[in-house]
This record gives sequence, C-alpha cells and structure tokens, in this order.
Amino acid sequence: MATKEHRCRVTYRSLLLRAIILLPLCGAVAFGVRLVSKLGIEVQNIQTAEQSEPVWIASQLQYELLRFENTLGRVALGYDDISELMPRFDVAWSRINVLQEGKLLRLMSEYDVDQAVVIELELAFTTIEPSIENISSLETSQAVRLQEIEQIIMALDGYDMRLREFLMALAQSNNEAMANFRTGLLYLSSLIAYLGAILVSVFVIIIALVLLELRSSKKTSNAMRLLAQEATSASQMKMNFMSVVSHELRTPMTSILGGLALLKVRVEKTTQDAPTLKLLEVARRNGDRLLMLVNDIIDAQALTEGKVTINRNAVDLNDVVNTAVENCCAYAEKLGVSYQVTTSSDKMVAYTDGARVSQVLVNLLSNAAKFTATGDVVQIKATQLKGVARVEVTDHGIGISEEEQKNIFTPFHQTNPGSTAGNKSSGLGLSISKQLINLLGGRMGVHSIEGNGTTFWIELELMAR
Repeated sequence: MATKEHRCRVTYRSLLLRAIILLPLCGAVAFGVRLVSKLGIEVQNIQTAEQSEPVWIASQLQYELLRFENTLGRVALGYDDISELMPRFDVAWSRINVLQEGKLLRLMSEYDVDQAVVIELELAFTTIEPSIENISSLETSQAVRLQEIEQIIMALDGYDMRLREFLMALAQSNNEAMANFRTGLLYLSSLIAYLGAILVSVFVIIIALVLLELRSSKKTSNAMRLLAQEATSASQMKMNFMSVVSHELRTPMTSILGGLALLKVRVEKTTQDAPTLKLLEVARRNGDRLLMLVNDIIDAQALTEGKVTINRNAVDLNDVVNTAVENCCAYAEKLGVSYQVTTSSDKMVAYTDGARVSQVLVNLLSNAAKFTATGDVVQIKATQLKGVARVEVTDHGIGISEEEQKNIFTPFHQTNPGSTAGNKSSGLGLSISKQLINLLGGRMGVHSIEGNGTTFWIELELMAR
C-alpha cells in the first residue's frame, strides 16, 4: 500500500514537471510561428525594396525619348542619316513595353505611382509609327519629311517633363520602400533577439527541470529500493520465524495426534460416551489441520530456499490422477461432494516426480471440494495433446474474480476469505503447487468466471514413445 501511494506521488510530480516544461515550449513554438509569418512578410518587402529596375527603366525611357527627339532634329537639319531614326524609335518603344509588362508592372503597382504618362506615351508612339515609317521611306520628299518630323515633335511635346516627374515619383516610392525595409529589418532583428532569449530561457528551464527530475528519480529509486529491501526482509523474517516455529511444532503435534488416536481407541472400548468421543474427534480434526498448516509452511520455506528434492521416474499420470482422487474421497464425502474422473484411454507416461504431482492434485481436489456445494460433483479430466498431458480440476463453486486471479498463486493469499469458514487454509497450498509444477518443468494456471465455477489445470511434458 505504501509503495502504491509512493508511486502515485511520484507520478503526479513527474506529470507536473512535464507540464511545466511543456508550457514554455508551446509558448516558444507559438512565438516562432508568428516570427516565421512576420519573416515571410518582411522578406517580401525586402525583395520589393531591392528592386530598382522600374527607376532604371524609367530613366532609360526618358533618355531614349530625348535621344529619339534629338535624332529627329538632326535628321531634319540633315546632320544624321534617315536610317538612324527607326532604331531610335524602336529602342524607346521597347522601354515603354518593358515598363508595362510582368514584374515591373507589379512593382509599380505596389509603389502606387500614377502610370498614366507611360500609357499615353505608348498611344503617342502608336500614333506616330506610320509617320516614322513614311519618313524612313526613300520615296518621300524632303518637304514631306520635314512636315512629318514637325508633327512628331509636336506629338511628343511635354512628355520629357512628365517622364521626369514620373521618375521622381518612382525614386521617392523606392526610397520609402527602402526605409520600410530598414524598419522591418530592425523589427525582425528584435523579434529574433526575443525568440533567442525565450529559447535560452526555455533551455535553462528544461535543464533545471531535467536535473530536478533526475534528482527526484534518484530519490524515488532509493526509496523504492529501501521499500523493496524492507519488504524482502520482512517476508524473509516471517518465513524464517514460521519455519522455526513449524519445525518446533511438528514433533509435538505428531505426538499429540498419536496420543489422541490412542485415547479415542481406548474410550471407544471402555465407554460409549458420545460427547467425549465427539470432543476427541474435534481435537483430532483440528490437530490434523494444524499439522497440515505446519507442513505447508515447511514446504514453502524449502521451496524458497531451493531445498526441495525432486525424484523423477517414468510414471503414468492416469495412475497418479486416480490415486490422488482416492486419497481425497474421504475428505470430499464429509463435505457431501463427489468426484467424477475422466482419464485418457492411452497411457500418459511422463518423466516426473509422481509424489509431487499427486501432492499438487490433492491440493487442487481438496480446494475444489471446499468450494463446491453439498451434493455437487467435482470433475477431473486428464487428456493428452501433442506430447503434453493436461489435467483439469473443475468445481461449480462461486468462482474467482479477475482481480483475485492475478494474485491466486502468491503466498498466504486466500480466495474469498470467510466463505469457507469451516475449512480455512493457510493460503500456501496454491503457491506451493505452482512452484512444484515449475520445478517439474510444467505449467499451471486457472480459468474462472465469477459465479460459474473454477478450473485449475496443470500441464506436463510426456515421454516420447
């Protein structure tokens, strides 16, 4: 009981420590998830801030537009060849297309800058493209070319200043993005620092709790060891005490029983005093019970110390079963119980100690008779299968609960104490029987349903034919 309470306290303390460890870990994990989410957002902002292509492409567009207008003027004055005009036009238009496609368009949308000048410039280039082609044609006269160039210059008038304003807006938005990036980076750095501090704190707490757990476990182990030693010592002292007492009692008990038997014979011959004869019978019966208890204690002590002698011979287990039943018939008749024996039609020869097997069976048969109602039958069945002999003893008593079945073969354990008031036992018989069967290399077990009787069985290996 003390051991169980100690284990409960240890288990509760261990669960409490694990809960204390788990709470900081869960907090750190939640904080880490939040940090990762923030990290993803900041990385996206960083990627946006690092993109300088819109500013660069816009500046290139402005530059190419100026070069295109300059080429128009030089062609009009005759300083440049007409063939220079179309390449300048294509380069400028390509810059417009780049600003309005893919990643650059998405970045400018994130900057929230008015892109109307780029759209209008594209429309203007679409409008002047036929004029450029007309100017580049060799068949066009000089007067027509000058007129076309004048119209183109007028169509592009003002875009240079508007592109400059667009470029300044892009640069300003880019600077703001970089500022946001730096702010986000500082915030991210602080979060990482906080997470690091939390992780270090959690690590320290875990180390401290693990040390406490190890210290507690060590104390628990020492306490359990002491409890086990005390229990072992107490059990050994009890067995030693009972062994000494039993040895000291067996000799006088034998003498007392012998004297009672002689006294009963003389009283029967000299007088027919029924009360006296009844008292002598009660004294003899209780003396037999006491002698049986003494013998059980001595056998249990011998088994514990490994001093039991086993004499193996080739024996027919059918004969052993029948002999054991015959030895218990008188006892069963006093209780108003009978035995029904079913043995194998073939010999069941085993190399074992027939006397020890009979001792086990007698114990099982007497127990079955005690727990069987008057007028009922105890069934004994001996069978063999695949080189193994199995003997079953079945009663129709009150049965054994599953909880009691776990301790049925422990020393001094009594099943349903008080239900057999007239036939109390030492609680050693089944423990001794189990140990004897184990020494003989066999197996012993029980099957019972509470309220429907009990079956004890033993199995022993048969000799090869």
